[in-house]
Amino acid sequence: MAITIETSTKDSISLEEYLEHVSTSVDLRDEDQVLASAEKLRALANNRQFLVERINRELLDRSAFQTANAYSSQTLALGGGQGFFVRANMWLPPAEAGGVTDWESQLYAYARPHDHNFSFLTVGYWGSGYWTSIYEYDPERVVGFPGEEVKIHFLEKTSLPRGKVMFYRASRDIHTQEHPEEFSISLNLLLASPGLNNGSQFWFDLESGRIKNYVQSEASGRLMLCRAARYVGDGRTVAALGNLAERHHFPRVRAAAYDALAALEAGSAVRIWARALEDKHAYVQHAARAALTALDG
Repeated sequence: MAITIETSTKDSISLEEYLEHVSTSVDLRDEDQVLASAEKLRALANNRQFLVERINRELLDRSAFQTANAYSSQTLALGGGQGFFVRANMWLPPAEAGGVTDWESQLYAYARPHDHNFSFLTVGYWGSGYWTSIYEYDPERVVGFPGEEVKIHFLEKTSLPRGKVMFYRASRDIHTQEHPEEFSISLNLLLASPGLNNGSQFWFDLESGRIKNYVQSEASGRLMLCRAARYVGDGRTVAALGNLAERHHFPRVRAAAYDALAALEAGSAVRIWARALEDKHAYVQHAARAALTALDG
């Protein structure tokens, strides 16, 4: 289950010291070492000045303001190194008039059960923190398509107040967040493992126990290109798609490449999808079986 880590340090360290510690002293492939580093993340959270100093510095230098931030307006990128990334997430209470708006629910994923395809440590930095209900599932028993039934187990309902440290496991812990009672900030250490983005991130329907849809990820752009290629591609496109179908690390991209190939070379569609059946991932195999059934019908 998502792990709550007891920390008691009164030390306070700078962001630079924290980044140096993770870079030089933590083997990010070793979960035990990551968990043991929780004291250092708590020490960073004990530093009550570093974040406002960072915000002030970036506000005064508009040319460099969050230029490396690929995340949403909820997130402040703080830095990183080989295999990791550090960020601050902002959590807003309901709008003063009319409760939570649609855009707030979309941005902060309130009441939208989801997982992550990366593990991360998080600590409450400011405010009482959001509330979250945590569930788990076994990724080894999931193919990964919308509508798929998943065995989901409830674990706990908890919050992330200032100083509390938790560890969320990649593609295993599901959480649904409720808005905080006051403006809150959490600090995250994201583990960008070699397998990051190999697995999908999902929205879940807890009532039906099914995958509802995919969370947009860095692979979304490649999926869009494959879909466009399906309609406007030429001979050179076929060669590029063939390479993606055989070699891309993300199974949804491989399946999309096979789909585009089968559309561009309709006369060879059965052969193309038969080749897709030999893919190592169940998601691509599932797409191939569905396509071959449709062709046979």
